[in-house]
Amino acid sequence: MAANKRMPSRRPNNGRDLARESTRDRKARLADRKKDIHEEIHRLECLITAAPRVAKQRHLARIDMIPPYDTDMPLPRNRHVGELPLQQQIAIKRRRLLLMGELGLFGIGIVGIAGWLNQFLHFFH
Repeated sequence: MAANKRMPSRRPNNGRDLARESTRDRKARLADRKKDIHEEIHRLECLITAAPRVAKQRHLARIDMIPPYDTDMPLPRNRHVGELPLQQQIAIKRRRLLLMGELGLFGIGIVGIAGWLNQFLHFFH
């Protein structure tokens, strides 16, 4: 089946040939062209109608060719399920770093306050 075959031109080559062409010849040429177009439309409609059946046959043929999985072996896991886009990964890392910095400053603040209180109240002297 050659779906992309080149169709030869049905028109005469130049303007003089068009002017010399009789109306009867022109009508016959157009009738032939109309018949060819209807045949092409019918062929394409049949192809479109048969497409689901052909796709199912190809799918079944492909299934028959793939060997079944071993039940002893673990199924291959899809790595891309949990991955995030790079921009989201960068944003999450930035948020974690800011939280760690904030926690560090909070810890330093507590230690500083405890040291200041120890200096004046002599808790750990």
